[in-house]
Amino acid sequence: MATTAITCELLTVNTRSADLPFIAGGGTANAIVATSTTDGWVISPPSGLQFDERLCIILGSDGTGGTVTFNAGDRYPAQRADLGTLVITLAADDGRVVHIETSRFLQNDGTIVAIPSTTGLVLAAVMMAKAP
Repeated sequence: MATTAITCELLTVNTRSADLPFIAGGGTANAIVATSTTDGWVISPPSGLQFDERLCIILGSDGTGGTVTFNAGDRYPAQRADLGTLVITLAADDGRVVHIETSRFLQNDGTIVAIPSTTGLVLAAVMMAKAP
């Protein structure tokens, strides 16, 4: 099974984001239920734009909980890949936010890979544009 693509929402200062209704249990282009515990999600940060190197990940779980593992990136471009993977644990019916550095998790194709332990998890990704 292939990875599930996540579209990163590029935020604008003083403007609300697009609708992220995944907390109510629905998947959208910006928040998607995990479909594979082998391949996981592939998150594509905005390309060709000036963006902050920190990515805000919003996670949610169903009644079972689980973990999400962010794979360490490739060298180059992940300058901090030596810090390894990151595992975030979610309790049942949990909602959490984690702010990650792209310099640790970025793959050589420009994406970030996150692997869920169960298909009862959802993920959304948002990033701030750099201030002018």
